Amino acid sequence: MKRPPKLVLGVVLARWPHASAGNVCSVMHWALGFRELGWEVWLAEHVSSEELTAPASPDRKSPQEEFWKATVEEFGFRSRECLMVDGESPELEAFREFAASADLFINYAGHFRRLDLFGAHTVKAYLDVDPAFTQIWVEVFKTDMNLEGHDVFVTVGATLNRPEALLPTLQRKWIPVFPPVVGDCWRKRLGQLRVAPEAPWTTIGHWYGYPELEWQGRRYGGKRESLAKMRSLPQLLSRPCAIATDMEADWDDYQPFASAGWRFFPASAVCKDVPSYLRFIGESRGEIGIAKEGYVVSRGGWMSDRSVVYLALGRPVVLQDTGWTGALSPSEGMLAFRDITDCAEAVRAIEEDYEKHSRAAQALASTVFSPLGVLKPLLEKIL
Repeated sequence: MKRPPKLVLGVVLARWPHASAGNVCSVMHWALGFRELGWEVWLAEHVSSEELTAPASPDRKSPQEEFWKATVEEFGFRSRECLMVDGESPELEAFREFAASADLFINYAGHFRRLDLFGAHTVKAYLDVDPAFTQIWVEVFKTDMNLEGHDVFVTVGATLNRPEALLPTLQRKWIPVFPPVVGDCWRKRLGQLRVAPEAPWTTIGHWYGYPELEWQGRRYGGKRESLAKMRSLPQLLSRPCAIATDMEADWDDYQPFASAGWRFFPASAVCKDVPSYLRFIGESRGEIGIAKEGYVVSRGGWMSDRSVVYLALGRPVVLQDTGWTGALSPSEGMLAFRDITDCAEAVRAIEEDYEKHSRAAQALASTVFSPLGVLKPLLEKIL
């Protein structure tokens, strides 16, 4: 009997144990997606002991190690995982054996550095989840993003290799991919939840994000620069808009946005665990997908793994055009916008037949962004 193909997914989970439900879902899109396609999947991460927080009591592990164990068990990867601390792990020998015979290694954002553990036949794929920022960090600041040693380079920048993209390619061929989503998993965890007509349109994210970059005279800003252009959106819509973020009430931006009609939810509560994260999305009318300015300027086609969760839960998405419309035409359930006027018009168009767009959103998640729709074509390109 032919064995199932083997994948090692290098991840970053333990390193961010607090308010990181969005990161957990992003990683699990890939792990669960490949498992759904019949692959045997192991998760692997390495941290240094200096990164670990002291445990609450002598009989406990560090919060990072406890979070790792809870997460891998929650998603069914017990005995299919290896967290190395200073290169050591109780699972290391079993992982060595699996990694040596793995068909594919996917390095999420390049965090995993033990490439020596893989066999000569293992295809090692780098997964870039920050197109524009990744490339500019390397090109301008010579940041070590751990690109070396990989065979193929995959990016969620759908148009990164096209002439219209304004970012360096680092002399590499980048294979575009949309973020996958395993919709049944999230819907089962959330359960049946009807969205109220008065529910807000929402978004989730750090207020500032990355520091501003410059490349070839262009400015590549963070999330705040894009949010500033959307401040008056609730007034244009005459309906609630909300953001789950790390904004504090004493920050300079708080009162101007609150006065314009934005509601604020603490990201620490919304993202404290996966159920809370899913409930916030499920209780939203839809997503206002505001992208970091750097993604917009680059025209590299970045698309958020958060947006596909909204779609999977039947919540329409109005997504800022980062160039992704060059690879996928906007359609019912997911519309694009370039400025605040476009955004308001798109929301109004969805509200005119919300149920139709809700059904279309879930259909997109089940087809275009499903493991079959995303990962199967990717495998045909890299294996």
